[in-house]
Amino acid sequence: MTITRDRWPTLLGLIGAVALLVLFGAGSQLREIGWTTGSFLGLDIAAWSLATTFLTICLIVQILLNSRATLDRERRLVDVAANLRETSAELERLAKIDPLTGVLNRRALFDRLGAEFRRSRRYGRSLTVLMIDIDHFKQVNDGYGHATGDAVLTACARQMASNIRESDEIGRYGGEEFAVILPETALADGAIVAEKLRAGIEALRVPVPDGGAAVQVTVSVGVAAIPDLATTDEQALLNRADEALYAAKNSGRDRVILADPWLPRPLQQPAG
Repeated sequence: MTITRDRWPTLLGLIGAVALLVLFGAGSQLREIGWTTGSFLGLDIAAWSLATTFLTICLIVQILLNSRATLDRERRLVDVAANLRETSAELERLAKIDPLTGVLNRRALFDRLGAEFRRSRRYGRSLTVLMIDIDHFKQVNDGYGHATGDAVLTACARQMASNIRESDEIGRYGGEEFAVILPETALADGAIVAEKLRAGIEALRVPVPDGGAAVQVTVSVGVAAIPDLATTDEQALLNRADEALYAAKNSGRDRVILADPWLPRPLQQPAG
């Protein structure tokens, strides 16, 4: 058995008690001066009393040390558990975030949209979805380089995220395309939000990382909402917003188009 530093009081107490008993057992002088008021196993009661007192004191010290060590271990365990929870929460958050723009990634976006769609259906509430595409983004990449293109994506995402409610959500749908989820929002109110976002992007000036003139971009926006549309699931609602987006791009870009039941599906997606 290994004797650790926090076990020394018990060991010392045992050694001390045995030593006292041996000394008292061998010390006939002590018996001669009145320590013979009683005996047990040939040793004076006074010897046993002193030895047990010493051992008791050491055991009390041991208990106090053990309590302190236990408390320290419990505190360390609490700290470790808290750190693990924070790390787990951060990893979970990062798993939902698009690393470039800082908004929801595609998977997290679909999860949130599905949850909001089911909630809106269950309680008969409105839900609006915006599909937003940066116009002529390929020209930005080709003309200024991918570093500038990344800067434009990040700036647009931040601009839009700062102009929606805390209950709303924005995510990167793919490439230069974003989706915005607006719970408890009717189609007309969603159109107002869409126009606000479009105007905000139009006024945005994104500095070129290598210097030079700032880049200006515009966006096209498609808007769809329930219960205005008789969609069966969240993907169908997203598809209707996507159709409205393509209609906006086919109509000249830099505009907002609302989905309606009579909107024909575009034959092909416009470039850029």
